[in-house]
Amino acid sequence: MAGIWLNEDNSHYFFTRKEKSTDPEAIRDFMLQYKDTNVERFLLCANAQKTNFPTEAGDIIYQDLDTANNNDDDRGKNFFNWAHAVKAVVDEGIDIYSIWIDLLRKIGISPWVTMRMNDIHNADDPKHLMHSRFYKENLDYRRAMHRDEKWEDRQLNYLIDDVQEYHFGILREYFEKYDFDGIELDWLRFGNHFPVGYEDTGREVLNEFMAKTRTLADEFEKKRGHGIEIGARVPVSPESAFDMGMDGVGWALAGYVNYLAPSPFWHTSQADIPVERWKRQVAGTGCLIAPCLEICLRQYAFPKCKNEFQFNSIETIRAAAHSFIDRGADAIYTFNYMDMQKFAYDEDGYKEIIHETGDIDKMKGKRKRFILTFNDRRPEGTVSDEVLPYNLKKNVFSGFRVHTGNMDINEQRIVLLSFKDMEELRESDADVYVNGIKCRYSGSFEPDKPVPHDSLFSWVIPNDAYKDGYQVIEINSHLSQLILDWVEILVD
Repeated sequence: MAGIWLNEDNSHYFFTRKEKSTDPEAIRDFMLQYKDTNVERFLLCANAQKTNFPTEAGDIIYQDLDTANNNDDDRGKNFFNWAHAVKAVVDEGIDIYSIWIDLLRKIGISPWVTMRMNDIHNADDPKHLMHSRFYKENLDYRRAMHRDEKWEDRQLNYLIDDVQEYHFGILREYFEKYDFDGIELDWLRFGNHFPVGYEDTGREVLNEFMAKTRTLADEFEKKRGHGIEIGARVPVSPESAFDMGMDGVGWALAGYVNYLAPSPFWHTSQADIPVERWKRQVAGTGCLIAPCLEICLRQYAFPKCKNEFQFNSIETIRAAAHSFIDRGADAIYTFNYMDMQKFAYDEDGYKEIIHETGDIDKMKGKRKRFILTFNDRRPEGTVSDEVLPYNLKKNVFSGFRVHTGNMDINEQRIVLLSFKDMEELRESDADVYVNGIKCRYSGSFEPDKPVPHDSLFSWVIPNDAYKDGYQVIEINSHLSQLILDWVEILVD
């Protein structure tokens, strides 16, 4: 069994509660919903560029509200509702994060805070209320001064001393204001912290930053009278993290961190996180590994992907959690899984997620869907590992790996494939093999979402084809034009 470490973002409560944000019952009930669930740690985020608490180091979210762009759509109104809700909380003298920290301890959940280290939400709108004065007044501090093609180009450059000092000032305020069990440095918001090509230089900068953070935690351990742990969110693999300047393994070996959360960025959840590689490289340090589940799910990035927004279901969550645990995960970290998100799940669906995820006994015998996705954050100058869509060559075997972990022999296993613009498929059109054993074609298949844009077709996997760990699916197309768009193993 692996418990859930749940990341609660900085805006969600205020977006969803609005005028009720100051209501003592609403504040209390918000946290009590996690009592007696599988949530072990609760990570409270109180900042992006701006904070949700009064600050001397930076800006609070309602700073310069009168000069910010006021978009008239629902999302634009939500941002202003958030700012006004935070102001109401502060004006009434409510220390909402301290209230939640105390309450979490009372209900047996470890309270943590998480700081976003280089957030760039709404970078396309220079006057957006999320942007701090530090960000707006220092345009020459951006990491990519030679181009401006995407949000990440506008992230701040951590090679600049002022950028480091600015963020460390906010980090210190977290320690001064709140009595938490641990603090996470979220380096995946948004993940690119240095000028292109300077990741090696930047690695040493972040190493020093993490060392200073550990020293700060040691200082406040004496003041608080208890241990304070440090965690970090990093890219999905040790190699990607290292090459992007985030040497998570090095931080563990140096004793700077107590856990690492290998994470996708946002475009899609990544079910194939190499937990065992992380575990092997940090062995002997005591550093825990908590692979992260994002809420979105795509087989490849948009605009190529016709399904621009799809989300994990309980069936895909079970699958990823099962795989992570089989690979040695110490916990299941969830990002963007918060209540009242009707676009992804209803109230009962959310309860199912927070009670069941990571609990092997509760997940046993229930449908699991292992879907091939991709790593959406990689070092500059490297090639994407998106394998889909894939042009299958006629009468040539093409292979794809899906990690499932250990499965019960009594469970039925099915390969699900989708092909671009194919609504019908004959048995003679393609042969499918799993681990070298031919599978039986079983026609079309219609699961619940998430699904590809086109029809899904199924092949039953023989019992003697299945093994623990990775399953290799091979497809031998007998058509001159067949484009593979979706790869999945469904276990029922």
